[in-house]
Amino acid sequence: METKRNTAVYEHKPGLRFYLGASIIFLSFFMVPTGLLVTHHLHQHVLKALILGFFWVNGPLWKILGIGIMGKVSYYYIIEHLKIHYKRVIEPRPVSRKRYYIGLFMFTLPFVPSYVMAYAPHLLPELASLRVYVNIFFDLVFLSSLFVLGGDFWDKLRALFNYSAKASFPGEPNCDQEAQIP
Repeated sequence: METKRNTAVYEHKPGLRFYLGASIIFLSFFMVPTGLLVTHHLHQHVLKALILGFFWVNGPLWKILGIGIMGKVSYYYIIEHLKIHYKRVIEPRPVSRKRYYIGLFMFTLPFVPSYVMAYAPHLLPELASLRVYVNIFFDLVFLSSLFVLGGDFWDKLRALFNYSAKASFPGEPNCDQEAQIP
């Protein structure tokens, strides 16, 4: 049964139902902004509330309507294409040594302003808004470092929070192997 569904997905070509449903879903995202735009020039509060309520409620209803029009086969068509693109983009690939060290530098750099604020706050700008910008900048550096380091680093980072995870280094015997040797 599973193979029938998958072969139907691969053979499915999007038709009128797919494009009509996708268009309705796309337009549903503009319901609330359209309501805000329409009510911007109205002076009567009751009319504003009615129009905004209409657009607010109809946005999710249009999404459900679009999914219903597209149907199950189109849903599986979308899911299959998302899986293909997800595997192509997200699949971890090894990074070069230079990129890894740059990523480690970026990973540790955001700790500097924390220590400066704690032990030498006079070195940072006096204005609180500038300090916020400094913190936001270093937070963005930290987040981007996770992408520079690559998918293998995500696994290493996840292993930090797994109690049973063991570190293994190439060329060294595993800890379990050492325990078995008499």
